[in-house]
Amino acid sequence: MKRLFLIGTIILSSGLFSGSAFSQDSEVMKSKNDNNKRFANVLPEGVKTIALIAPGSYPARDVYQQGLQLLRDAGYKLKIMPHAFVRQKNVARAPLAGRLSDFYAAWNDTEVDMILCLRGGLGSEELLDHIDWKKLKNRPGLYFQGFSDITFINCALLGKKLGHPVAGPSVGTLPGLTGDSIAAMRAMHHGKQVGPIRLKTLVPGDCKGLPIAGLLSRFAIVVDKEYCPDTAGRIIFIEGVGIRAKDVKAQLEKLLEKKFFDKAAGIVFCQFVRCNPADEVEKIIDEFALKMKVPVYKGFPLGHTNRHYAIDLQRLVEIKDGKIVFPAVKK
Repeated sequence: MKRLFLIGTIILSSGLFSGSAFSQDSEVMKSKNDNNKRFANVLPEGVKTIALIAPGSYPARDVYQQGLQLLRDAGYKLKIMPHAFVRQKNVARAPLAGRLSDFYAAWNDTEVDMILCLRGGLGSEELLDHIDWKKLKNRPGLYFQGFSDITFINCALLGKKLGHPVAGPSVGTLPGLTGDSIAAMRAMHHGKQVGPIRLKTLVPGDCKGLPIAGLLSRFAIVVDKEYCPDTAGRIIFIEGVGIRAKDVKAQLEKLLEKKFFDKAAGIVFCQFVRCNPADEVEKIIDEFALKMKVPVYKGFPLGHTNRHYAIDLQRLVEIKDGKIVFPAVKK
């Protein structure tokens, strides 16, 4: 089977990083939709109770409360962990002990069907480096969703074969999601087909495999961790936010040197937001892809924008004839 490199768009948005030091948050998407029940039946069948955690940074802005209300309006029972809205003085996250306590409590609460991250942010790596994995119950059906710095946790769950990780919108992203993003998340979580989505072909070819998705800069750290997942046979979706061109190049070269891509079924570079200079970042990614003797594409909607498609890391994805599809799950 041929391997695939899928490269997405470079996006500039001046509104993503506004706010104070505590409220600055690239995951926040403001709402332009007054349908308060638009998230009804979006999450997987059987999910009734959701635990909310903030494993990294403090969720400062009002949009997080809006996201929580959308989930309530959709009919879900919410369990907000005790330290989710706690922060240390002059530090934009809760104390490590509190974040660890919340993670263990959410995971081991058998009433909880899904853990949804309020946001990612600084502190997620620190949390992972201190988790005692023996304290976690074996819960293969427990959904865990988040993106951005949550790349660390999703990778660890894959590497340790725990839970059911999903690279998808956090609570702060929910209010501003586009209608097609919500529909795609509903289809993804309910085993329905997602796509086909037409991609821009750079180097033609087909492939299929299970996905892994996350931030380029976080993959470049994960590759040195003991919990780094096996990428063999997987299509690796990669996005970026607030990164300089020279760092994009260095991080891709590191992943290549560490053989992160060697046995992958494919690599997916998606939306790169507020990366400087944008045209140089795009050129670096294109040149990197052309070094690979594999198919190359652009155009999948994943990243720090309001058009953000969730990716279930246990669902098959296929690329054929320049189109990407997550086939319906056979029951």
